[in-house]
Amino acid sequence: MNIGEDTNKGDKYRQAGEWIEKASQIVVIPHHNPDGDAIGSALGVFNLLTKYGKQAHIISPNDFPEFLDWLPGRQEVIIASRNRALAQTLISNADLLIMTDFNCPTRIKGIKTWVLKSNAKKILIDHHPEPKDFADLVFSDTSVSSTAELLYEFFVGTGLESYVNHDVAACLYTGIMTDTGSFSYNSSNPRTFEVVGALLKQGINKDKIHSMVFNNFSACRMQLLGYCLHKKFVVLPEFNTGYISITLDELKLFDFQPGDTEGFVNYPLSVKGIIFSAIFIEKKDQVKVSFRSKGNFAANLFSEKHFSGGGHRNAAGGECDLDMEGCLKRFTELLPQYQKELEESEDL
Repeated sequence: MNIGEDTNKGDKYRQAGEWIEKASQIVVIPHHNPDGDAIGSALGVFNLLTKYGKQAHIISPNDFPEFLDWLPGRQEVIIASRNRALAQTLISNADLLIMTDFNCPTRIKGIKTWVLKSNAKKILIDHHPEPKDFADLVFSDTSVSSTAELLYEFFVGTGLESYVNHDVAACLYTGIMTDTGSFSYNSSNPRTFEVVGALLKQGINKDKIHSMVFNNFSACRMQLLGYCLHKKFVVLPEFNTGYISITLDELKLFDFQPGDTEGFVNYPLSVKGIIFSAIFIEKKDQVKVSFRSKGNFAANLFSEKHFSGGGHRNAAGGECDLDMEGCLKRFTELLPQYQKELEESEDL
């Protein structure tokens, strides 16, 4: 449900506020492979609850990228893939679960069963389309820039805005900044900048945050990027499309760490005429795929139909059970079906 159109959103906010007030054990959960918006939102909730005086824990299904390891509260994150017993116990004992930046329980992978079996009240805060029915209260709005922005509105609606301090603001700003590519897309709503202005009033240093996120990579990551652009970047001008593929052996060659390929999928879009971009990353049992697009070309629908994925119109992800060669063959053979759409989007 889009809370921007929900006539009962005031009641929902009141209900959520009451649950937070009454809860004695709260667990905050972002999605698997958390990006800046997911872990920033989750840590924003965690830090606010801590200031509010609540007993809270934050459980991530797996590790988050090293370039986000400076976020306030990151030392309190329990990594379920490395501490399954503790994660399961905390989820089982919780009386309130607050889940951020995912719309389907499959997005939390290894802890999905524990969450679904939990008797705790469940609050979902997310900006992806078509959330599945697995939470008791859903705050979903696809028109906002990020879950972090929606979370700020959640704090306002529940009367917790006064607890947004420097640490909370730093986490939320990081989520908004990363999910908009430093405000280069999905950030045309004036309200986004009103929220950013409110966060800046908490004394955060936006320039330092930008540097910590985007100028904090390893030399191996930069070498991997250079290799991909030089050796693995394919341009298909007849379809206004570009893509990059990376094998497991290539990842090992450059000492790959989680988060090292963050943002790679955006590079093809900087080439003149390219409006659809993809990156294919080989994993042990599948190929992970990310898509980006410009204009009206629906990357999410393309991903949902052909790569078991979904997301936003211009930013989506998916997966492929074929090997890399088969996955790339599937992708390139699909493009002629979309040639007209890709050409029409070119001029937007």
